[in-house]
Amino acid sequence: MDIGGKLKDVRRLKGMSLRDLARRVEVSASFLSQVEQGKCQPSLETLSRISAALEVKADYFLRDEEEPAKEVLEIKLPNQLKYLSVVASLVTEACNVHHLPKQDMEDILLAMDEACTNIIKYAYEVGSLEYLTLRLTFDPERVLIEFRDKGKPFNPLTLSHSNLAPEVEGQNAGGLGISVIKKVMDKIEYHYRVDQGNCFTLVKNVSDSRGGRDES
Repeated sequence: MDIGGKLKDVRRLKGMSLRDLARRVEVSASFLSQVEQGKCQPSLETLSRISAALEVKADYFLRDEEEPAKEVLEIKLPNQLKYLSVVASLVTEACNVHHLPKQDMEDILLAMDEACTNIIKYAYEVGSLEYLTLRLTFDPERVLIEFRDKGKPFNPLTLSHSNLAPEVEGQNAGGLGISVIKKVMDKIEYHYRVDQGNCFTLVKNVSDSRGGRDES
C-alpha cells in the first residue's frame, strides 16, 4: 500500500504544490513531504482531509493496486419518512444482486430503517425540505453502509434507545433504538465535521453462506 506514491501522483496531477495542499489540509508541507517519501504515515483523519482537498476517495490511498474497485450504490433522498419504503426496495434489490444471505439483508434493512428514521426525525427542523445520502459499498467480505446529512450534529451512539415511532400509515416499524443497530451490525462509527456534516457508518460482515449463489 503505497500511500506516499499515490499522494504525490494525485497532487501533481491536480497541479497542486506541497505548500498549497498543506495549507488546505492544515498540516506542514514538511510532513506531507515525509508522507510522499514513505517516511511516515498520516492518520485516518488527516488522510480524510487530504482526500477531500484532492477530491479523491479516501479508500484510493488505502487500496492495493491489484484490489478491484468496489461496487457502490448511492441514494439521495428527501427527509421524509414516506420515501423509506422506496429506499428499502432499492437496497433489497442490490442485496439480491450481490447474493447476500437473507439474514444479512434483513439486518441491513432493519439498521438502515432505524438510522434513516433518526436522521429524518432529528437532523432538520420540522417541515423543512432537506436531503440525506445513503451509500452502500459492497465487497465479498462485507457491506459498508454510510449515512450522511448536513443537519444538526447528532451522535446516535450516545443514546441507549430512541423514542421514535412511525407516523406514516403503512410505514415499516422504525425507532427500535440504537441497541438494535448495535445488535445486527458488526461495527458502528460516527463523526461530525463542519464541512461534511454528520457521517454515521455501519459495517455488516457477510455470512459464510450465500444462499442461491451459483459458483459455477
